Amino acid sequence: MKIFVHFDSSTIAPSILMQMYINNNQLQEIEKNIYIFEFDPIVFTHALMLLGQNKNRFGFDLSLYLNTVIYLFNNSFTALNGLIIINNGSTDFKRRISEDLGVGISSLFMVKSLCVRWETIAQIPQNKKLSKNTPDFLGFNSNNERFIYESKGTTQPQNIETIMAKALQQSKGYPENAIGKFAIVSYFPAGSKGMPPFTFIADPPISEIFLPNKENAILLHYKYVLEFAGLESTLQAYKNLLSEKFKLDRQDEEDNVSTYLRLGNSGLQHFLRQLMETFEQERQTKEEIEWHDRNYIGRYLHNSNNGGELFLGVEIEKIQRILQLSTNIQEIEDSRSQENREEISVFSDGTIFKI
Repeated sequence: MKIFVHFDSSTIAPSILMQMYINNNQLQEIEKNIYIFEFDPIVFTHALMLLGQNKNRFGFDLSLYLNTVIYLFNNSFTALNGLIIINNGSTDFKRRISEDLGVGISSLFMVKSLCVRWETIAQIPQNKKLSKNTPDFLGFNSNNERFIYESKGTTQPQNIETIMAKALQQSKGYPENAIGKFAIVSYFPAGSKGMPPFTFIADPPISEIFLPNKENAILLHYKYVLEFAGLESTLQAYKNLLSEKFKLDRQDEEDNVSTYLRLGNSGLQHFLRQLMETFEQERQTKEEIEWHDRNYIGRYLHNSNNGGELFLGVEIEKIQRILQLSTNIQEIEDSRSQENREEISVFSDGTIFKI
């Protein structure tokens, strides 16, 4: 699968552009500032299912969502020589899936081009109580360098300029202590005629707002992971624990206390006990599989049309450490394999996506 990418060289630093070119061997230059970005369908869908914004809004049409993904695998991308098109579903469905596709493309691009680690990709909370999140992302590479990006998707070519302007405006709400601060807008056509799919990337200046450090970014990311694996009860208890943790962080800052986390705090311990009890209870209702000497917990999604199924899960040992607020987790590399007619994608955050 592939998509055209346009870089706004007037806003992106030459050093960052060079870093993208060096890191991402899946970029093929077409002309100045325009490239084709190629990627594996299962890896892209893994990113889509992990970070997509509207998973809980699909309801009864989840099967259509999955069928559309399978269609992208097997049919749609061949119609335009591997380029992504969306020609299934209602107008509202196309609008919603384009938003998710935009998140998948932008996150995959950040991982491949700037070596951002999957486990560090998180939405940026507007406050430490997690009462409201912005749709904007940050991530860190292995050198602890921070990158920020605003992701949007559309099926309306006439709206690209307006959407990019909005993305640029939203990006300006971030602090300036980041290596790159990108606005990424992806366009996906609803048919084989007209403008091909394109991702537009800019790096605007930004200003002051609260920004998580790498450890908090990792903890925030695992909200996505718990939802990805279908651990809904554990997710709610995990959110309660994070809210208490961030409240203590704020108190520490106000009191000028240097200790980062008071694990002995009775309130925090209460939420921690509730979380672990909830996880152990919910674990009994979920599927567990073993793959390459690692154990995973998660859920199966069934495709009624072709009888196939997908497994979405997370490594048990890794999620257990995260649930205890330990971000000192074993680093693993992304992998992609085919075994016994199954396709498997594993990300560095410990998530597995198996077809």
